[in-house]
Amino acid sequence: MVPVGPGSQADNLARVLAEQLQAGLGQPVIVENRAGADGMIGTEAVAKAAPDGYTLLLSFSGPLSVAPSLYAGRVRYDSENDFAPITQVARATLILTTSAQFPFNDLKQFVDYTHSHPRTVAIGHLAGIISLLALRAKQVTGADVELIPYKGVTALWTDLLGGRIHAGIELMSSALPQIQAGKLKALATFGSSRSAQIPDVATVREQGYPEMEGEGWNALLTRAGTPPAVIDRLNREVVRILSLPEVQQRLRGVEIKTSDPQTVARMIREDTIRWTKVIREFDVKPEN
Repeated sequence: MVPVGPGSQADNLARVLAEQLQAGLGQPVIVENRAGADGMIGTEAVAKAAPDGYTLLLSFSGPLSVAPSLYAGRVRYDSENDFAPITQVARATLILTTSAQFPFNDLKQFVDYTHSHPRTVAIGHLAGIISLLALRAKQVTGADVELIPYKGVTALWTDLLGGRIHAGIELMSSALPQIQAGKLKALATFGSSRSAQIPDVATVREQGYPEMEGEGWNALLTRAGTPPAVIDRLNREVVRILSLPEVQQRLRGVEIKTSDPQTVARMIREDTIRWTKVIREFDVKPEN
């Protein structure tokens, strides 16, 4: 079960995994996209499935760590108690980018630029966790910026490359080709460690803003109550698959990262605390 539509990072991961799992487990593995309600519809379906390990959720952080606070009263599952984590599958590094035409090259220079150009600088951002991260970044840095939401990355790039906005917060996997082509510059990554794909770009922590850390992720889970032996076999199989050179080649641009089930549970718990705090501090509403 993928709680978003085809073409997303989660969907691409699920399709590669399904093909390999089918061979490894010796039985058909079907990918079903059940999008809607910011990922809650597909997530809820897995929360109601039988606890036998035959229904898996290839999720991202939003439905499990943001939705319970943002959509309080509408979420009909418990992120911590209704699911049995299997493994993290990938890291979704978020980055602050700017057009190559602008003079700043790191986070401090950008913040200084906003103060020397008051009420003129704008940061574009996408929805979900990225919008919460944008609010947090403005609060922590004290940057004099306007935050502008975008529904898609193409529109954000159009305005960024055209100089109509000064920076953007987006997924590294989508921005990487623009960075490699020299059209965009990466000012900072928001993850807890540097990205192997752009190792020369310092994290927000390294640049003096540890409170700005935050990243997305993809993880594989199933229904709580699934036998531990089943969880263990799925974990071993997925970790093995994602270590295969041919699989890594097919997923080029995706930061593959696997883990034990306990790490996924901890990520969900810590992210829920982090984003709940931001949602409450800024009184974020779903319609925002």
